[in-house]
Amino acid sequence: MPFLRSLRAFVTLLLFFSVAHFTQAQPQNFVHTQIIGGIDSPTSVAFLPDGRALICRKIGEVLITSPIDQPPVTTTTYMEIPADNTAEHGLIGVWIDPDFANNQQVWFYYSTFGMHDRLSRFTHLGDSAQLSSEVVVWETIDPYVDCCHTGGALAFLPDGTIFLAVGDDYTPANAQDLSSPFGKLHRFLPDGTAPADNPYYDPTPGPYNANGELKTVYASGLRNPYRGDYDPETGRFYIGVVGANNHQLAWEDIVLAAPAANYGWPLCGELGRLPDGACDDPQFTDPVFSYHHQGSGAAITAGFTYRGSSFPAAWDGRFFVGEFIRGWMKWLTFDAQGTTVASQGPFLDTAALGGVQSNFCTQLLQGPGDALYYLSYYDDLITFEGGLHRITYEPTGTRPECLALSADVMSGIGPSLSVTFTGDALDPLGGALSYVWEWGDGTPAGTTAISSHVYQGPGNYSAELLVINATDTTSCGTIPITVEPHPLSLDVELMLDGPFDAITGLMRDELRSLGLVPMTEPYTALGFSLTSGTGATIAPTVLSTAGPFAIVDWVLIELRAASDPLTVLQRFPALVRRDGQVVDLDGTSQPVTLAPSLLGYIAVRHRNHLGAMSAAPLNLSTTNVALNFRAGATACYGVTPRRTVGTVRTLWAGNVFIDGTLRYTGANNDRDPILVAIGGSPPTATISGYLQTDVNLDGTVKYAGSRNDRDVILISVGGNAPTATRPEGLP
Repeated sequence: MPFLRSLRAFVTLLLFFSVAHFTQAQPQNFVHTQIIGGIDSPTSVAFLPDGRALICRKIGEVLITSPIDQPPVTTTTYMEIPADNTAEHGLIGVWIDPDFANNQQVWFYYSTFGMHDRLSRFTHLGDSAQLSSEVVVWETIDPYVDCCHTGGALAFLPDGTIFLAVGDDYTPANAQDLSSPFGKLHRFLPDGTAPADNPYYDPTPGPYNANGELKTVYASGLRNPYRGDYDPETGRFYIGVVGANNHQLAWEDIVLAAPAANYGWPLCGELGRLPDGACDDPQFTDPVFSYHHQGSGAAITAGFTYRGSSFPAAWDGRFFVGEFIRGWMKWLTFDAQGTTVASQGPFLDTAALGGVQSNFCTQLLQGPGDALYYLSYYDDLITFEGGLHRITYEPTGTRPECLALSADVMSGIGPSLSVTFTGDALDPLGGALSYVWEWGDGTPAGTTAISSHVYQGPGNYSAELLVINATDTTSCGTIPITVEPHPLSLDVELMLDGPFDAITGLMRDELRSLGLVPMTEPYTALGFSLTSGTGATIAPTVLSTAGPFAIVDWVLIELRAASDPLTVLQRFPALVRRDGQVVDLDGTSQPVTLAPSLLGYIAVRHRNHLGAMSAAPLNLSTTNVALNFRAGATACYGVTPRRTVGTVRTLWAGNVFIDGTLRYTGANNDRDPILVAIGGSPPTATISGYLQTDVNLDGTVKYAGSRNDRDVILISVGGNAPTATRPEGLP
């Protein structure tokens, strides 16, 4: 959901004032608590009978929590489902089987790598489930072909059938095509087949009826039916349908499931509407609730009908609906037929009630204790992490009342930042209060009203204060803490195999002595994208030093993400000396950068040698990191990523054709460019200069004869089989 990043400043400002004023946006006596935060991309939640929750992450990971009524709540991995996580696809929903007590089944709706939207059930094993227990119940008969609109509204019906609403696959015409599974509400049996009373059912063998229409289709004309809820007291299934992207024309809708209903998309969508949101064509079934975008973003998250006993009686039968983009939550009631809104009001709404908002709500539902629960995809736009929230009704006022929440500093330059937090609260029961500071960095909590904590950076954190009395727990709010990037000195050593002299243990500096080392970094011209130092230059005096501290050539240093070493966080030029020490552009000092994260891989690269990278992420929350690529004891990423020369490790030479693989023969090999560089014939010709084909860095490109550049490549690929290749030790 990359468009959310444009809301960073707006949402951060709202969160700041929420912390400062301690007001809640819900009506009086309703209390908001964050049960757990710090979850990346949460999409759906379901509650187990034992008080734990299953939380889905879009990437396919399922988390299981500790009992949610026993703070602090923690999570572990329950299972990992192989879900296609591209664009809006991923792991979308989780549900507990209605007969869970007997069959221990848990249901998931997700996108497969085969590009099908799938509903499967798995067997619960206490703290986990096994992929091998998967039973595929239903999936789209056609693969999806586009980015978006998976849908995900589901209900188990009393007759044993299942409702599942699937989006239009970002192809509006699908919604009106009854042979397509997309843009439809489906109804099927637990084995995935259509029941005989479906509106498009006939006894024709296979999934299609005699007219070529899918027999599982119950209703059509849906864009992105993301969430829905079945109310067993009325037998109604309401679906929230996310609207289109033209904010001058688009609408958000709630529709009521009905057999053979056609809700009109795309003919009744951005266009084809009356002023109240109803369809102007009577062949289409009108939404029961709509609101217009009116020029700004919106995305509806429906919702559920409250049927609990912990809210006052007036709340029974009210339908709760959320707004992913605008951050509000409201309630609706319907007329006797369920087709018209009879009354409505705000529940979480900063405009109407002040206080906090329900940030980026992906699901809301009734849960343990008959409380209202909602899942936030992002709790803020600093950490981009979400969590599980609970809203309860406290008629007696027994919950601790928060009086103060502050921090002496909220940001500072790392690598560490010491923060003193102060909280104060009142116990209406007159007893002693317990304070729990959740620091947001995974370290043990603070337990006094005034507590100090040292954060390691760089990083963004959210500290939360929980106050506990004899009966209740109150969240007093969160304070964002930012440890800003700090200067990090890099003590890196490497040896390039091309100029390495095993007798002296040094590299030769012939490029320097011949005056061929360029004053401007060469990597931008070679196609490398630098994060800093583009076009950097050195002073002529840098190249005047001779001896073991003489400069050999330019190199690149990369810092890569600990979570994904494919992601380059920083890439900048440096110099390497004959003794292997990598130095800054002054020729003497260690390179210094701003640490981009707590942990990260460090990689080194050269223009015609294969790069190398640390085998594991290194601690960057310090002022200096040492990494010796020439030492055999230094573990590196990949298989044989360096050459062994006695006790020294060198970077493999010969990557003339910069593609991360050394080849002596075949397409894109590294040998032929050397022959081309010298003119092709005679092969004994030579050419001088600072050249990519000068593999041994002696200033002269040679195809034959002593110290030629061709043989270096043959040695690098193994020496015996010229068809062998050598891959780079970088992901």
